[in-house]
Amino acid sequence: MRKPEQIIPIILAAGSSQALPFPKALAPFGSKTALEMAVENCSFLGRSLAVLGSDAERILPNVPKSAQVVMNRRWREGQLSSLLAALENLGSDAAFLIYPVDHALIKRNTVEQLVRAFRARSASQEIVMPRHKGAYGHPVIVSAAVRPEFFTAQTAREAIYRVPERIRVLNVRTNSIFEDFHTPESYEKCLRKFRAQK
Repeated sequence: MRKPEQIIPIILAAGSSQALPFPKALAPFGSKTALEMAVENCSFLGRSLAVLGSDAERILPNVPKSAQVVMNRRWREGQLSSLLAALENLGSDAAFLIYPVDHALIKRNTVEQLVRAFRARSASQEIVMPRHKGAYGHPVIVSAAVRPEFFTAQTAREAIYRVPERIRVLNVRTNSIFEDFHTPESYEKCLRKFRAQK
């Protein structure tokens, strides 16, 4: 039996939200923000790392107390720079869960399913990724063994897909794993779906 690795949630909230009237992390969904929902969905794993960059001064006062803030001053370089900033704050033996903050329709039970699949993976599997009707999405859980590859990759995607055989795919029944928002229109669409779920 493999020793269960600690899994640290990394919530990516550093990107620019220029097309929206508010930072993505502060996008309201009911009485909560996208960031609050992401932190709550991962709370059973312990403390999340929330990576901030663009609009950090607006987001900072609203970060849940249960999350640790990581500042990414290089956020303009893209999502991988945020992931690397977080990885530098992790123990080298910890696995990590990659969770973009704009995937606001993800539910806690999807995160729990992914964690169970990661804990039950075979010896050759190092990554667990959700799939719905043939399309892959987030969150993705990566073992500590793969961590060094992110520091030499051009994109996070490159590191994740480098060895397809080491990916354990978890089929889920929800398209929330790839539904994000980046414009007023896509935010409204997410909001309508969020309200319909209530």
